[in-house]
Amino acid sequence: MKTFRDPVHNIIQFDKVEERLLLDLIDAPEFQRLHHIKQLGFSFLTYPGAEHTRFSHSLGVVHLMKRFLDKIIQETRGEARRYAEELKERRLLALAAALLHDIGHGPFSHALEKTTNLRHEHWTIAIILGNTTIHQILETYRTGFAQEVADVIQRTHSSRAVVKLLSSQLDVDRMDYLLRDAQMTGAGYGRFDLEWLIHTLRIGEMDGEVQVGLDREKGLSIAEDFIMARYYMFVHVYLHKTTRSAELMIDKIFERAVELEKKGEMVLPEELSKLLNQKGTSGILPQYLSLTDYTLWYYISQWRKHEDPILRDLSRRILDRDLYKSISIPYDMPTLFQRVKEIASKLNLSPPMDKYLFLRDEASGIPYKDPYLSQSTVTGEKESEREASERVILFDEAGRGEELSEISDLVRLIRSKRLSIQRIYVPKEIKVELLTGKEG
Repeated sequence: MKTFRDPVHNIIQFDKVEERLLLDLIDAPEFQRLHHIKQLGFSFLTYPGAEHTRFSHSLGVVHLMKRFLDKIIQETRGEARRYAEELKERRLLALAAALLHDIGHGPFSHALEKTTNLRHEHWTIAIILGNTTIHQILETYRTGFAQEVADVIQRTHSSRAVVKLLSSQLDVDRMDYLLRDAQMTGAGYGRFDLEWLIHTLRIGEMDGEVQVGLDREKGLSIAEDFIMARYYMFVHVYLHKTTRSAELMIDKIFERAVELEKKGEMVLPEELSKLLNQKGTSGILPQYLSLTDYTLWYYISQWRKHEDPILRDLSRRILDRDLYKSISIPYDMPTLFQRVKEIASKLNLSPPMDKYLFLRDEASGIPYKDPYLSQSTVTGEKESEREASERVILFDEAGRGEELSEISDLVRLIRSKRLSIQRIYVPKEIKVELLTGKEG
């Protein structure tokens, strides 16, 4: 057995013979690259312990997929038996998809997706189907296997049971990142009783669609705990005002870099230039794979000495954690903008107001989303996928499913409270002057 020690699950093991495929995938350069990409982007600036990576998360997801499969495969009741047999036959497919589901994440994780306007899922599929070591390993195992793994991750595979285990409201990806993010940030309210949740796992059908759910009698309390953990993590960790400040500032740093390049005032490294100016994944996969958190931090550290005052100031601030500060709304926006403009002029701050000194944070720009809590549609999702992804199902003894919010007053109340965000960010000295009338 190959053994990994993990802070969340303790021992994660792979059989060196039966799971050779998974070990080969882990050893591939594209997977090892995940060592150098933090799971939570800039949350370490808020929670110093949040230094965990996409590598450890991916190992956690495949570990949980094994545990979910082992539990569900024991099902002998009614239609569940059919799905149990299906999952038994497709076990390695489910494990490979779980392992590779985040392999397309780029530097700074979700934070750079807004800048490039290209989500990591597109890169994941490009890596699995492209000219990569990952693709060669999958196809060596079985011709066509890479496409099958891609189909599971894209939620288009014919085995809906496998798809739901990796992508639904009770999926292994969500379970691991909540537990891992809670542990590494120290946010105890993000934890829930994983052992009892697995104990109450059920698989069945609702409205003709297979669903991964929980036992209604035994699982109601843990389902509520799970939803509350998600709610608190989004409010206090994923949408934390300091983390969001860093994410907005990094977006502006790269926006300025591209501006300078287009004006002929800056030469960007080739791989970064291609990423920031790309129109898709085609033709630039090798350059994309060469970029990690560390390479981008190196570029930013060079830019703190750049002759352009805007790029230099933003780079210095993010490196020194001199982050923009939030101003709570409501304010009369035109009045606030004019007041900030006057203070910036008084303090001799040079960047253009609207683009670099007055940053708006709105729900549309937030990389972390929870469609179940916000009751919103995931962009680009088909109607059948939307319905499936927005339900937490509890099954009674007879196998009848019911949505959690129809049973739980607590969950119904939480879902009625929209997770929205509207903040304005300005440099610290402007906020100090704004609030006290004194220069910071």
